[in-house]
Amino acid sequence: MLSEKAEKTKNIYKRMSFLMSLGVAEPGNVSKFMAGFVRYNFNSMAKFFSVAKDAKYQELTLGGVPTWKVTTPNSDPKKVLLFFHGGAYMVGSPKAYYPMMSYMADITGFTIFVPDYRLAPENLFPSQLEDGVATYKALIDEHGYSSDEIAIGGDSAGGNLSLVTFLKLRELNEALPAAIICISPWADPGATGESYNDEMADRDPLIGPLFKKIWSKFNMKSAIGYYVKKEDIDQSNPLICPINGDFSRCPPVMIQVGADELLLSDSRSMIKVFERDSVVHEYKEWENLWHVFQLDGEMEESTKSFEMFRDFLNLYIGTKV
Repeated sequence: MLSEKAEKTKNIYKRMSFLMSLGVAEPGNVSKFMAGFVRYNFNSMAKFFSVAKDAKYQELTLGGVPTWKVTTPNSDPKKVLLFFHGGAYMVGSPKAYYPMMSYMADITGFTIFVPDYRLAPENLFPSQLEDGVATYKALIDEHGYSSDEIAIGGDSAGGNLSLVTFLKLRELNEALPAAIICISPWADPGATGESYNDEMADRDPLIGPLFKKIWSKFNMKSAIGYYVKKEDIDQSNPLICPINGDFSRCPPVMIQVGADELLLSDSRSMIKVFERDSVVHEYKEWENLWHVFQLDGEMEESTKSFEMFRDFLNLYIGTKV
């Protein structure tokens, strides 16, 4: 049963999704005006959510990428989470995610860096991956952290980015992060999973209406074309679709996902990959909850989610808070 706060938040998600769906355009034909319209409405969602007490942010750069450093008095400066925001690689920003990140920092006790990575359609794949790698390396090379002090993570498209950043770091023989956390990762941009259907779309108040419009108006199965050039789309490429990746040598991973969300099969598919590749992992499906419900960090359900991430991360980074 949802908390009273969650019921109210669900209605906020529905209203914002409706507004964003008005700006849905065909891949390759997304104008600057439409991109700005969708971004404005997504970013406006943050005004409905509170910020954790005594939270603060500092604007800096990591590897040339504008980034917010989010902390509260509970944040340990030697325990770092590099968190990539979601938004289908088209919307989202550190500012939009500040309420969520403030609660995550407060409850987990981590210092969180949120990069303002390049967005599509102005910047297509692999721009986001390049920024992911650059920000991680900058934490080590420019800010003096060691890899065993750093976890990487993200939600939705940011979950995709956290997974593919690991794959690229391994390919480059870089020091790997100590852990990875994912919230509803967009691990299957090709939309091959069983949860991409009308029933699940109707249950998901945030991205369900957006996908239904993509399906009906443009007769497209997936949204992959919004951030990957048509000629570059290759669902077998694990740097685009991590469900098709080899995750050997991957650090421990925790995935949390809503049971009432369109991307549910993405997470279930990744768990099968982790089991195949002997990756240490933890997994949680939240009954009656939707895509990235944690955007409202004040919800009782979000608190429990962040506590689970805290307990997981503390197994692999530093001492317990």
